[in-house]
Amino acid sequence: MISSGKFDDIYVGDYITTNEGGHEITWLIADLDNYLNSGDTSLTQHHATIIPATKLGNDAPMNDENITTGGYANSKMVKETLPNVLNTYIKPVFGDHIIKYKNLLSTAVNNELPNRYNIVKGASSSWEWSERELDLMSEVNVFGTTVWSSSGYDTGIDNRQYAIFQLRPEFINSYGTSRYWYWLKDVAISSAFAHVGDDGASSTCAAFSSSGVRPRFLID
Repeated sequence: MISSGKFDDIYVGDYITTNEGGHEITWLIADLDNYLNSGDTSLTQHHATIIPATKLGNDAPMNDENITTGGYANSKMVKETLPNVLNTYIKPVFGDHIIKYKNLLSTAVNNELPNRYNIVKGASSSWEWSERELDLMSEVNVFGTTVWSSSGYDTGIDNRQYAIFQLRPEFINSYGTSRYWYWLKDVAISSAFAHVGDDGASSTCAAFSSSGVRPRFLID
């Protein structure tokens, strides 16, 4: 199966629908072994990258204030919202199959630096390795390229588009008859993070706005 690396009868786009604790969720296989050998400590476990078909639970802000100070790693999303999502929706279903791995996250924003496109100021200016179980996707994971991401510090190892979005690009913002918006992990400017609109557009959203949470995690 997954842990052996053979992936017998397991394919990108496969799905499972669960109803744990009254939360009916469809989970999609977004990619296979796409983080293999990444990290300052190499990830050697064979894995499937899992995403929910739609956003999870209630919409949430990236930060209480309209700032990106401290980058993605120090946001309220990472400190409070994602741990709650992990414990409420993911661990009850996938349990010990969730893999801990090392991810490179932005940790600082310089408000005097112009962003990548030299339009407005505010750009990620540092990063650090961190042990993770759950994160938001990057612009590259979703769109296959950077769009509003402020600098190279936003991307790290999230530098490959997930195969599911190559095969089924409509899954970027829709599933069945539902369309949805959600956050991405990239800082855009000093007051906003990257965002996927329910119309499929890549965009930015003020950090204190409430938007959808559609994270990814790895299982063996």
